[in-house]
Amino acid sequence: MRLFVLRHGQAEPYRVDDASRTLVPSGAADVRRVIEKQQQCLTDVPIWCSPYIRARQTAAIAANCLGRSSEPDAIVNDLVPEASVPRLIESLYQSQLPSLLIVSHQPLVGDLLQRLCAQLEPTPMHTASLACVSLEIVAADFGKLNWLVHA
Repeated sequence: MRLFVLRHGQAEPYRVDDASRTLVPSGAADVRRVIEKQQQCLTDVPIWCSPYIRARQTAAIAANCLGRSSEPDAIVNDLVPEASVPRLIESLYQSQLPSLLIVSHQPLVGDLLQRLCAQLEPTPMHTASLACVSLEIVAADFGKLNWLVHA
């Protein structure tokens, strides 16, 4: 599997309901810039995203940049910030997909990359950061971080 991991763009700093925070204009521009820069790698890649508004907005921008419908292929509860990394890895394994773009949040994205790639520390994933991981076997410690780009 080629797994692309995208952290949502910069969002509003605070709301009582974290799930309803929206992207700020500069956050949307950062996402667009990162996706356009790596566009050649993302052709025909399904998109899964967190149900949170800022992740859905980020996924819509990515889809539009890739010439697709503005809806992700799936809204996945296992992509919320506090989701279980082992459970997400199991979902990725069960998907049997050859490639996938997931749009999610910290700390999940950093912890996922750490677990997949057998790193000692979480990978620094700033807003609108995009990583590419190769996985011959979709399991912890079997990933190779190919590249990581920041906005």
